[in-house]
Amino acid sequence: MRSVFPALAALLATVASAQQPAPPAKRPLTFADAIAVRIVSDPQISPDGSQVVYAVTRADLAANTRVTMTYVSSVAGGAPRAFPDDTTRAHDARWSPDGKRLAYVAGGQLWVADASGANRAMLTHLSGGANGPVWAPTGDRLAFTSAVYPSCDDDACDAARAKAHADDPVKAHIADSLMYRHWDAWDDATRQHLFVALLDGSAPRDLTPHAPYDVPPGPFGSSDGYAFSPDGKEVAYTAKDAGREDAWSTDANVYLVPVSGGSPAPFTTANTGADADPVFSPEGRYIVYRSQARANFESDRWRIMVFDRRARTSRELAPAWDRSAERCVFAPDGKSLLIEAIDAARTRLYRLTLAESESGVTAEGVPQAIVSERNNAEVTIDRMGHALAWLRDATDRPPEVLTAALSAGGISSVRTVTHVNDSLLASVRLNAVEDFWFKSVRGDSVQGMLVRPPQWAPGGSYPVVLLIHGGPQVPWLDAWSTRWNAQLFAAPGYAVVLINPRGSPGYGQRFTDAVSQDWGGAAYLDLMNGLDAALAAYPWLDGTRTAAAGGSYGGYMVDWIAGHTDRFKALISHAGVYDLESFAGATDEHWFPDWEFGGPYWDPLAMASQYRMWSPHLSAKRFRTPTLVIAGERDYRVPYTQSLAFFDALQEQGVPSRLIVYPDEGHWVLKPQNQRLWWEQVHAWLARWLAGAATP
Repeated sequence: MRSVFPALAALLATVASAQQPAPPAKRPLTFADAIAVRIVSDPQISPDGSQVVYAVTRADLAANTRVTMTYVSSVAGGAPRAFPDDTTRAHDARWSPDGKRLAYVAGGQLWVADASGANRAMLTHLSGGANGPVWAPTGDRLAFTSAVYPSCDDDACDAARAKAHADDPVKAHIADSLMYRHWDAWDDATRQHLFVALLDGSAPRDLTPHAPYDVPPGPFGSSDGYAFSPDGKEVAYTAKDAGREDAWSTDANVYLVPVSGGSPAPFTTANTGADADPVFSPEGRYIVYRSQARANFESDRWRIMVFDRRARTSRELAPAWDRSAERCVFAPDGKSLLIEAIDAARTRLYRLTLAESESGVTAEGVPQAIVSERNNAEVTIDRMGHALAWLRDATDRPPEVLTAALSAGGISSVRTVTHVNDSLLASVRLNAVEDFWFKSVRGDSVQGMLVRPPQWAPGGSYPVVLLIHGGPQVPWLDAWSTRWNAQLFAAPGYAVVLINPRGSPGYGQRFTDAVSQDWGGAAYLDLMNGLDAALAAYPWLDGTRTAAAGGSYGGYMVDWIAGHTDRFKALISHAGVYDLESFAGATDEHWFPDWEFGGPYWDPLAMASQYRMWSPHLSAKRFRTPTLVIAGERDYRVPYTQSLAFFDALQEQGVPSRLIVYPDEGHWVLKPQNQRLWWEQVHAWLARWLAGAATP
C-alpha cells in the first residue's frame, strides 16, 4: 500500500505557500529612483590584490548637488568602510606602492593617510587646489595638478591674482585669440600645471612653470595623462601647446620632464594628430601611449604606440587592429598590455601580448578580448599581475566593482565586490537591452538595441521612442546613464530603440569616418532603416505612435528630421545644431566644424557641399511635428542660440512647441533639480503626443 505521507506533505506545503505573502511586484523606474542610484567609480586594487578602494557619488536633491565619498572593500567580501572616515568627502584615492598608505583629495587639497585612515597629513595648501594624485614607484613623492596663473612665480602671486579677479566688480571678458571659452566656462587665465610633492611637507614643485598650456588638456583630462618613470626621476605627461591655433588644432604631445626640474621635452612632435596618456614599461625602456594620426580629427582611431627611449623611435603596436584604444595598462611583468576598447556597443577588456628582441618590443598578433560581457572600464591591476579590479555596468545595471584572477589563460574567479544599489534595484523592473542588426544603405551592417517597457506583456502594443546619440562619433553603449537613461524613457510604457548609425565607434574606423561631411545623409537613413527593422522584428511595437529624441548631434538629427519626415508624432531636441554656419562661427573647438564640414563656412566648396547641404534651418518651411526644444545658456559647444532659432521657426509657423532654457547649465543638464524638471517635461511631452503609454 502506497504511503499517504508524501501527498499530505505536498498538500500542507501548498497551503503554507498560499498563506505566505507574495513577493512585491516590481514597478517601473521613477525619477526618484534614478536620482537615488549611487554611482560607483574609480576602482583601485591594492598592490597585494586583497582590497579595492573606490568612489561612490550620490545626488543631494535638496542641496541640488552631488557628493562623493571613498570606500574600501575586501576582495574576499564583507562590509565596506568609508575612507578615511565616514564624514570626509574624499576622492581620487590611490594606493602607495607598498599598499600601506592612500593618497586622496579632500577639500580641494592633497592628503596622505595610512590605509586604515589614521595619521592623516595634508600635503598641499595651494590656492589653485590639487587633483589627480599619482604615486612615484619609489613611494616617496606624488604627482598632481593645480590651477596657476602662468605668469606667476609662486602661490602667493596666484592667490593675489585670484582675489583681485574675485573682488573686481567688472566681469567683462576680453579676448585676443581663440579659445576664449570652452564647453561651459570662460577662460579665466589659469592653467592646470603639473606638480610633484614630497611626503616631508616641503613645498610642491611646479614641473611646468610658466607653461601656457594645461596638463593634461582640458576639460576631460585625468591622471591617465601623466606617469612616473619606474625610478621616479622623470614624469611623462600630455599637453597641447598650440598657441593661437589652440581652437583649430588637436595636436597634443607627450613630454618628458625631470622631477628635479628642467625643460620639458616632447617626443611625439613628428605626429600632427593627438598623442596622449603615457604609460612606462616596468623596466623603463619603453613608453606606451595613444595616438591619432590625422591632424584635427578628434574621432580618429586611437592607435597604440610605443616609444623606445633607447633608440628614440616610435612604432605602432598591432596596426591591423581596427579598434580605438581607450586606455592602456602595462602588466607588471611587461609582457602584455591591458586595453579598454569599444566593440559593438560594449567596452571590452583586451590583452595584447608583447615580445622583445634587441630591436625593440613588438606585438604578437592583435589584442584578444578577455572580458566581453556587458560594459567594462577603469581596469587596474595588482603589483604581481595576478588580480584585476574594474567597473561593470549595463543599461539595466548601474556600475559596480568586479575583481578577477588573471592568468595566461584569461580571467577566472570573477567576483562582484560592491553591491551599492542592490536594495533599490530589487523593487524596480529593468529590462536588459536586446541587440538586433540590419542592413542599411551601401550594404553596411548596423547595430540597434531595444529596451522593452517594464509593463511589457505578450499581446500588447507599445509606443516607440527612438533615441539618437550625440558626437556624432559617440556610440550608444549597453551602459547605465545618469542622463539619457533608456530605462527612464521606457518607464511610462514606451519601447526604446537605440541605433548606432555610421559615425559610431566600435565598428571599425571606416564606419566611424562615414558620417563626416555627410551629416544628414546615410546616417539619417541608418536611423530610419533601423527603426523600420525594429518594427519588423518586434511586431508588438506600435509604428503609428513613435517619437524621436536626441542631444547635441542627436539634437541636430532631430532638427533635420523635423524638415524631412512626418513619421513621428513628437520630437525632442536637446542642444541641437540648427544652423551650420552660425554654429561653426560660435562653437569653441573650431577643428570640429572644419573637419566635419570640410572647412570653414567662407570656403566656397565647403559652403556649397556641406553648410548649404546639411543645415536643418534650410528646411524650416517643412516643420510640422510637435517639438520640445531644450538648451543651456552655458553651452559653448552648441551655443543655446541654435535652439532659440529652431524654436522661433517652429513658433512662427504654428507648430506646437515648447522651449526650456537653463541659465545655469551647459551642454548637459547636471544639477539634480534641473534634471527633475527635464524628465518631467520630457515625459509630459511624450505622453501628450503619443496619446498615452502602453496599450496592453
